[in-house]
Amino acid sequence: MRKVGQVWYWRGTDSLTKEIEAKLREAGLRMRCGTTPVQARVWWEKHVSPALVAAVPDDDVMGTVEEVIRKYEADELPTIKREATKKEYEGRIRRLRSKFSTKRYARTELQAMLPGHLSAVVITQHLHENRDRAASANKDIQLLSRMFRLARVRWGLTTFNPCDGIEYLPESPRDQYVSDERYAEIYNAASPVLQCMLEISTQTGAREGMIFDIRVGDFNEAQIELRVTKKRNDKGYITKAYSMTPDLRAALVRALELRKKNRGGAASLPSDYLFITKQGKPYGKEAFKTLWGAVRKKLGLKPREITFHDMRAKAASDSDSDASAQELLHHEDVKVTKRVYRRKVPTGTPLPSAIGGRGSS
Repeated sequence: MRKVGQVWYWRGTDSLTKEIEAKLREAGLRMRCGTTPVQARVWWEKHVSPALVAAVPDDDVMGTVEEVIRKYEADELPTIKREATKKEYEGRIRRLRSKFSTKRYARTELQAMLPGHLSAVVITQHLHENRDRAASANKDIQLLSRMFRLARVRWGLTTFNPCDGIEYLPESPRDQYVSDERYAEIYNAASPVLQCMLEISTQTGAREGMIFDIRVGDFNEAQIELRVTKKRNDKGYITKAYSMTPDLRAALVRALELRKKNRGGAASLPSDYLFITKQGKPYGKEAFKTLWGAVRKKLGLKPREITFHDMRAKAASDSDSDASAQELLHHEDVKVTKRVYRRKVPTGTPLPSAIGGRGSS
């Protein structure tokens, strides 16, 4: 790494890394790594580290967790259809690789007790080192467990899964409720496009990805159909229909008008995305971060003080009942709706004084 002005760059310094650099350039990747050391490290872990690992001779990989990870990358990762999910898994694999790849995996439970082998103790220690990101750390290990299940039943590499019996970190659901007054502040600070997204989310409970995935032909005067990718069939999603209301219709029509100002937005087919950037590309996480980051900056919000996902919780919290919130969010179990998304503080009417008896007039 070298810093030129305010920007970090990477270049190869020996025959192996120079070869990696050449391949990255052939793939159209620039060697610009970011403007901070953290960005530079993340860039290196994403692009250079996997190439270095792949260059390790197979003989040095046999019997290590790296062998299991490579098997998963070859057999399972290509089968994931949704690009966002694939990128998420690639990030988890990078973290698992940096922590466990050189550990030897045990072929039996007895062998796991030997030094240098991956065991439940090692994994538990890793979890507790990452208590500050409990939900993400748990998902990392759940993916590792999935790899070892495949290593046992499909690839025949081992009979032992070191993740079995792991006590995962406790995850406390967010309790941030966005009041109507707070929502008005966020709405007023948002760009016109984000305002439309906010209205759709707080009225239907839709997630970011569901909103990004809305097509021009998904709604009419009577209803709108949203794709729920968390619940999948052979298409990779199921469809949830919502009755059209005047407020929802107003947000969608406004979004259509805003779309016309962007490249290619004037001529729209039913299959075209409703929300597109100025360059005419569908909105994704990175483009959305710019919109949400501007709101955070205007309001002086700390990281995760209020998230866009809290708008989904607001829709659930403002619903008339647990059952209506469950239906709105399309949850199979109302317990999830109550525990995670119903965040408004319950209210009640105090009883009359007990002095003289509550039943007395």
